[in-house]
Amino acid sequence: MIRSLVLCLSFLLSLPAWSASVTAVKGTKALVDLEGADVHEGDEFFLISNNKKVAILKIKQVKEGRAVGEVLKGKAQAGYSLRAKGNSTGGTSASVARETESKATEKNEEYAPTRDMSYSRTLRPSYGVLGEYLMDNMTVVVKDALTTEKPALKGTGFGVGGFYEYIMNRDMSLRILGALEQFNVSGTTVQATGCNKSRNCDAKITYLSAYGLAKYYLTQNKYRAWGGIGGGFLIAVAKSSTALSASDISTNQVLTVAMGLDWQLSRKNYVPVSIEYNYFPPSDTVTANSIAIKVGYAWQ
Repeated sequence: MIRSLVLCLSFLLSLPAWSASVTAVKGTKALVDLEGADVHEGDEFFLISNNKKVAILKIKQVKEGRAVGEVLKGKAQAGYSLRAKGNSTGGTSASVARETESKATEKNEEYAPTRDMSYSRTLRPSYGVLGEYLMDNMTVVVKDALTTEKPALKGTGFGVGGFYEYIMNRDMSLRILGALEQFNVSGTTVQATGCNKSRNCDAKITYLSAYGLAKYYLTQNKYRAWGGIGGGFLIAVAKSSTALSASDISTNQVLTVAMGLDWQLSRKNYVPVSIEYNYFPPSDTVTANSIAIKVGYAWQ
């Protein structure tokens, strides 16, 4: 009998925290009809819609049964009800609300988490496309009977590819990328017959490339900055060169160091931007590297 009375009393004490509701919204300000609830300036409440927490409201002013609050997180609409947060000064009503929420959670009822798990904080597997602008560099060793020369060849190319983003944990992901890329460099030699009996040295190669890039997120918000390391395997599908012999152009491997930013546009879409340094393992006669700027579009 005593236990039943205590439960009834607790329920009655919790009614003000559940009955207060939003009556009007302008920008981040919300007008609240307190309907008799004991509310003070500085109190914070969850805004409830369909039994889900959708926003957090902080009371700024209380007067004659009404209050004006500021939306700290989420979005308010007229008709949303209020539920006391744990750090509110609502006393017993806040305690009862927390207890009710805890019991409901144990029953697997659907409540939004209190920690920030919005789209801009949650990594999900995704697909995307990328456009690439590549700045290529290569040094070759050119010899004749008397001299040895190492002309520096430079150029630019373009690429396009698609990727899959596999989420390893909350802070790390693995990007698997397939792309068609150009490696274009050119330059001149002092020797009249340095490159295939010509002073003009060049290498124009189109690669079918596959990359794996492990990313670690340095920030977790709408703009997710990251650093990464990985590698790639390149297959030459078209080639033309005076600086290299045709037999030297077939497959290649690269080591990649990268940094970038994933700009979240919505819950399901973001813009990936990165700058990546690709290092080609050197041979006795050739060293090469490439810097790639990549921008794309991705969906989850």
